[in-house]
Amino acid sequence: MKRINLLILVLLILIVALGIAIYLRNNSVPEEQITTPKPAPVQEPVKKPIVHYPVPEQSAVNPAASPETTVPSTPDGQAAPALPEALPKVQESDQSIEQAMHSLVAEESSLRLVLMDNFIQKLVATIDNLPEKKLPRIHLPIRPPKGKFIVAGTPEAPQTSSRNNRRYTPYVDLFKAINPELAVKVYVHFYPLFQQAYEELGYHNAYFNDRLVFVLDHLLDIPNPADPILLEQPVVLYTYADPALENRSAGQKLLLRIGHDNRTEILQLLKRYRSLVTNLHP
Repeated sequence: MKRINLLILVLLILIVALGIAIYLRNNSVPEEQITTPKPAPVQEPVKKPIVHYPVPEQSAVNPAASPETTVPSTPDGQAAPALPEALPKVQESDQSIEQAMHSLVAEESSLRLVLMDNFIQKLVATIDNLPEKKLPRIHLPIRPPKGKFIVAGTPEAPQTSSRNNRRYTPYVDLFKAINPELAVKVYVHFYPLFQQAYEELGYHNAYFNDRLVFVLDHLLDIPNPADPILLEQPVVLYTYADPALENRSAGQKLLLRIGHDNRTEILQLLKRYRSLVTNLHP
């Protein structure tokens, strides 16, 4: 009797095993259909920009700052502007920048050329666009020159006029009136706001001072032709007859437009500013 029960148990085990085998055969997934779940992509951290020309931090420049601090005066004895220790938000910086500008420029009439509304944002956007073919006027931090572009020569051979160069003299005088050393010290103090405005343009992994140096190099890489420069009028607007000049960027064309003497002075100042912003030290 016990032997019969054992045989029945073995038979039941075989039947169950056979049933499991048939079920797995009919319901198994083909090997090529089996997919291994892919691991979630690793989120790379935001890369810090490679900085070629660093700007020292505000605390490094003036470690013993007081609520209202000043940058040192220049060798010529020009008084340094008062600068706030705590920087405002870039959207609220116009008043602080205007105070600094009044310290840098003595002539009130010259400052009337400057548009203080959103000054840092406009200045950053303008600098960024100078190497491009077009310069949006909405970003300009200064008022446009009065009058229209003046042309000399003949209808068959138009050329630039020295009278037109004088339209830009007030802007050149403003630029010359600012002490480069003090201007750069103010720039360093407010640099976090310049960097923030640059990042708000979409450059989250870039360094504004490096872009500034690039633009300065671009502007300095320009011929300095003598006056007058030959023009042509293909439709309505005048263009430079020389394609090598006409194909220049918006920033370089601005330098061409102001005349040889003005351009020579501005180029000298740009070289000075480049030297200063590439050799900043705490």
